[in-house]
Amino acid sequence: MKARALVAAALIAAGQPATAADSGPLPGEIVTRIGQVAAVPADQRRVPGFAGAWRRAEAQDKVVERIAALEARSTPPCRDVQVTDTVQAAPDLIETRPAPVHHALERWTVSACGSRRQYDVWYRYERDASRLVVADSDAGDFQAVLDPPYRRLRELAAARRADEAAGQVRWLNLPLPPASLPAGNSHGPGGWSADFVPAGESIRDWTQLVSVQGLPRRNVPGQALALLEGMQAARARRCNVPAGPVEALGWGDGQRGETLQTVLVCPRVPDTNFAELAVVKAIEGPDFLYVIQRAWRLPAGDADRVRADSREPQAAAEAFLAGVRLCDPAVGKTDCAAPFPR
Repeated sequence: MKARALVAAALIAAGQPATAADSGPLPGEIVTRIGQVAAVPADQRRVPGFAGAWRRAEAQDKVVERIAALEARSTPPCRDVQVTDTVQAAPDLIETRPAPVHHALERWTVSACGSRRQYDVWYRYERDASRLVVADSDAGDFQAVLDPPYRRLRELAAARRADEAAGQVRWLNLPLPPASLPAGNSHGPGGWSADFVPAGESIRDWTQLVSVQGLPRRNVPGQALALLEGMQAARARRCNVPAGPVEALGWGDGQRGETLQTVLVCPRVPDTNFAELAVVKAIEGPDFLYVIQRAWRLPAGDADRVRADSREPQAAAEAFLAGVRLCDPAVGKTDCAAPFPR
């Protein structure tokens, strides 16, 4: 394709080293895990799939423009281009030497004049030197020789596809409320977490909160039930209220594991003047125990008053959590319109 030659020429013109890249890890590389890099939700959805949920509108538009330009220069030229799917192709990659650089790779699928094509979208985040490369996926082998980070991302993408095909990986659909922004994230031996709050709020001073956790999965029955019952017991002790019930919603991933949900209410959080309501969903997947909660802070009061005040927030939390589910990418991705970055 003529477009491939143009992209390769552009890379060479940009001053990229035309030397062969060895396979395997980069010097000082960090392959990120969930919770190490805070995801930034899209401010507007311009394309379907991952990019539409987790890239800002400006970034989505820029990629669409570059794909359209490549198709317009192809032989024969095509100007009828529609994006049909976008996925996070590999875990994010951080180079630590000689200076920290953050790399990300997506794969965009388009319908171009009736033909299905795929493009690699490579983001390089570096202070005062960030850039974006869009290339036909079939032309990637040549570019990978020129760009070791891109080559490494393609290796990681191949490993991810193998893991997904083996059925041991799940995607978490997380359709965040509008105007949500990341407020904190972490990763360690005990699992990973990410928190999101409305724009203008913080992890300390929030009125609404979405929290996502992935805990190490134990191959024993009842892990989710034990966790939620433990959360209820802790809330009962802290807030001097009876522990509430845990509801079974069904199977977590279509093959194994349960999905459970509970409501936590604290009429007055100790040493504060506010109450808290949280609806918590726990999903037992083959890779993690996923724990997702939607929480509100409300004016403190007696238990009956707080429960009355929390009816609308509880309904909104339950509606949000109804869309939070696991998807098996080896079977289909139709249930994951907003897959959480991993």
